Amino acid sequence: MVDERPDTPGSGETASDEPFEIRRRIALFALLGLAALGVAAGFAWLAWDRDDVLLWVPAAVLALLSLAVLQGVRDARTPLFVADAHGVRMRDGDGWVGLLWSEMADIRVEPREGLLDARVKVVSPDGQKIYTAPLGLGTTVSAEEAEVQVARRRSPAPY
Repeated sequence: MVDERPDTPGSGETASDEPFEIRRRIALFALLGLAALGVAAGFAWLAWDRDDVLLWVPAAVLALLSLAVLQGVRDARTPLFVADAHGVRMRDGDGWVGLLWSEMADIRVEPREGLLDARVKVVSPDGQKIYTAPLGLGTTVSAEEAEVQVARRRSPAPY
C-alpha cells in the first residue's frame, strides 16, 4: 500500500520523508505466547492430577516456548528495520546497524522461497557482511510493500 498523502502545509515533509518501518505483529506474538502458556498449564495440571512425570516434559517445553515467543511482545515496540531519506537502520542481534544509502553495496527485497520468509537484505560496503530483516506473517509489512517503500526512499537520496 503506497502512502499518497499530500504535503502538510508548512511542514516541508512529503510522504517519502517519513521513515518506513518494519515491526513485529504484537497481537500474533501475544496470541501464540498465551496459547502455548495455556497448553503448558493444561499439561502441568494433567501431570499433577495424574501424578505422571512424563507429562511434565511437554509442560516445561511449552512453558519455555511461550516465554521465548512472549519475548517478541516485549521487543515489539522497537522496529526491526527503518528506512528514511538518509539510509537504513536495522537490528543486528542485540544492537543496531546503520548505513547511508551511499554506503550500501546493495539492498534488495527477496521474496519467500519455500519455507524461508521474504527478507530485506542489505550488503555492507565491503561486501563482507549481509544484514537481513524478516518480512511476512510475523511482521507488519509484506514483501511487495517493502520493495516499493525502499525504492521510494533510495531514489531521492542525494548521496
